[in-house]
Order: sequence, then C-alpha cells, then structure tokens
Amino acid sequence: MAILSILVFIAVILAYTQEIPPMSVVASESMTHSDYWTPGTINVGDIVFVKKVSQVPDNIVTYVVGRETGYKSYGEFGNVILYRSSSGLTIIHRAMFYLSWNNSCPVIQGYHNQSWMKVTRDYVLIDDAGYSHRNLVVYISSFVNESGFITMGDHNLAVSDEFNSSMSAYIAADQNVGITNAPVNSGNIVGVAFWDIPWFGLIKLNLLRLYGQWPEYNEVAKDSYYFLFASLFLIFGAILFPYKKVGNKLKSHKRLKQ
Repeated sequence: MAILSILVFIAVILAYTQEIPPMSVVASESMTHSDYWTPGTINVGDIVFVKKVSQVPDNIVTYVVGRETGYKSYGEFGNVILYRSSSGLTIIHRAMFYLSWNNSCPVIQGYHNQSWMKVTRDYVLIDDAGYSHRNLVVYISSFVNESGFITMGDHNLAVSDEFNSSMSAYIAADQNVGITNAPVNSGNIVGVAFWDIPWFGLIKLNLLRLYGQWPEYNEVAKDSYYFLFASLFLIFGAILFPYKKVGNKLKSHKRLKQ
C-alpha cells in the first residue's frame, strides 16, 4: 500500500506539472528573506515543485501585476519562475515584469502610470520593492525589441551594493548583474514554482558537496539542519515504531482489566 501510494503521488504530480523532473533543489540564498529558515519563502535546501507554463506571459503573474492585484507567492508579489540562463544554469528567481516593445518604445505588462513605478526608454524604476523595501532600477536600453521577463532574486536586491545615487535605487535584476544576458523568453522558461518541501534537498546538496559541486554550502539558513534532522528522526521513528507489539500489549492490558 505504501509503494502504491507513492506511485500514485508521483503519477499525480507528473500529470499536474507536465515536467520531467517535476522538481528542483534550491542551492543558493538568492531567494531567502532571512539568515534563519523562514516558512513561506524559498530557502536553501528546499525541493521546489515546478509546473509547466502553457502561455507566456498570461500564465505568469509578475511582481508588477501582483503588486496591483495583491497576488503573492513565497512571501512577495508575483510568481517565482525557473528558467535557463544564458550560461545554461537553471535559475529560480521572481518574475518582476514582462517587457515588450512597440516601435522601440518599452511596454510593461500591468503598467498604467502607477505612483510607485516609472518607465522610460532607458530604464524602469520601481519604488519600495521587495521585502527589503529598496528602490530598484532596471536598465533596458540594451534590450530594445527583445521581449521577455525581467527577473530578480529577492535576496539579491536586499544585499546589492550597486547603487545609482541620482535615482536613489539599487541594481539587482538578473539581466543587469550578469546572471543572464537578456529578458527571459518562453523558450528559456522551465516552469512556475508552486509548492516546496523544506530541508530535504540538503541531503542531495551535501552529497554534491563531497564532490566539490556545491560551493554555496555556507549559505544554508540557520536552523535548517536542526529541522531536517528532527524530521528524519520522526519519519524513521514512525517507520520503526513497533505498532503490532504495542497493540498486542494494549489488548492484553484491556483483557486483564475486564
């Protein structure tokens, strides 16, 4: 029954996500919101489940659209997406806005002269962005007529030291800091993050560390290993617990009372 349940679970996940594999392990702190493990956000060692996107940009809620509608995921406005960067790495970051062009003029999905946002031919400025409440500037002049999502790690904005003093804004978008070299188009999108299992990805990451393939091992949020070991203890305790023996003792004790 246990094996059957696992197989049914896997079948349901594959049918829903339409992705193989339907999950990915978070290896770095670019999406964290604290030095400590924080529920409801993406932390190092999380196993994130990914759903295939059928229509772009309609099936992805960006930060700009989410801020207007109140839609949040993983502790902030908009969806978190997984995409393949220009270097071939799989990146899990937030979709900040969708950029398209009309006669070389930028068009931002969901923009309608909001007070907290400014759009020009050269840059997009977003005030009070992210959990760090910093102003964000995104330079777009080098992407003329290139459409796609501008993406950013939540934590990357919070720790950025690239500052435009004239705008009082920080530079942290993936397309401006060398993580990828262009807006993320539909061909590079892996899917949307929709669910995660915390801590258990640390098992895989530490195996990779043995082979020198996890350089970000020191970015694990505090308390993550404690929660992992406690969870493993409870799981193995539940598996090894002598249910039958204890049940027989309880029955014998009940008969003696009668």
